[in-house]
Amino acid sequence: MKDDFSVANPEALAMLRISKRDWKAAAAMTDIEIFEEVIWGFQLQQAIEKALKAWLYGLGEKDVPFTHDLVLLMKQLRAIGADITAFQSLSPFTDVAVQLRYDEDPDPQHLDREACNAEVAALITHVEERIGRSV
Repeated sequence: MKDDFSVANPEALAMLRISKRDWKAAAAMTDIEIFEEVIWGFQLQQAIEKALKAWLYGLGEKDVPFTHDLVLLMKQLRAIGADITAFQSLSPFTDVAVQLRYDEDPDPQHLDREACNAEVAALITHVEERIGRSV
């Protein structure tokens, strides 16, 4: 299983820093009266996307796609031997980035913000541990 980084890749480190920044913003958006679900969801999607891209770069991938599609990024990780099982439940956040954020009046998904934020924090930690240093 190709799941550990051999050398800290600069692109991986940059993506991980951006992921953490996006996650911090999402984690602060737990008040449903102030932050609509789609706004919080988009910020969280951005954190997931950047963490997955950091993982890809860290595993030596040169062809990391310019995409919001989390499923595509997860497929690419799986194809190079990464175990993404623990984070597959985050793939529906693609809909927030690709479709829901452009909907004038999106139907609420009633997502548990605390639980989703924690799951993304776990993804970021997982990738960070593989990079081998804190960013």
